[in-house]
Amino acid sequence: MRPFRLIAWATLLVLLASSIAVYPSLPADIPQHIGADGRAGNFVARSPMAWGLPLLFAIVCLVLVDVLAAKLPSKPELFNFPGKEQLLKLPAEYRGEVIRRMQQFMDIIMLQLVATFALVQWMMWRGAQGLDNASLTMLLLAIGPVVLVGVGLYTGRIQSALDEAQQRYDSRRRS
Repeated sequence: MRPFRLIAWATLLVLLASSIAVYPSLPADIPQHIGADGRAGNFVARSPMAWGLPLLFAIVCLVLVDVLAAKLPSKPELFNFPGKEQLLKLPAEYRGEVIRRMQQFMDIIMLQLVATFALVQWMMWRGAQGLDNASLTMLLLAIGPVVLVGVGLYTGRIQSALDEAQQRYDSRRRS
């Protein structure tokens, strides 16, 4: 199993277990919103749906990204990146390392998604307890730009693998 994928699923299971464990101790009203200032708002009556909505989103996102990553070996056209046309022109036997890096990229995205939803769930719990989330809000806001930089860097790694595969294919055709 791919390590980042395993960590993402393990993190989701921890999030699920901890969300279930703390549910009975939640107050009667829980927040559905954490403002940019870190304060909880838009309180609603505690219910499994109100408490579990971020968890449900995490599960749906993780399953969708995992299914997409699993389909990449047979359907590499599902992954959109600048070298897509080049990849699709390569024979399948040269795509292996590129597909592996695409899957690893998807696994990292899955982990980031689950970590973000876990942070949101924690912030909701803290808000329900009347605690301030200002520093966690700043962390949540910082995740986006950091992930964007990581996406750019990792896309370069995928392109490098594609360029290497193209060179192997071209050298075989010439000989």
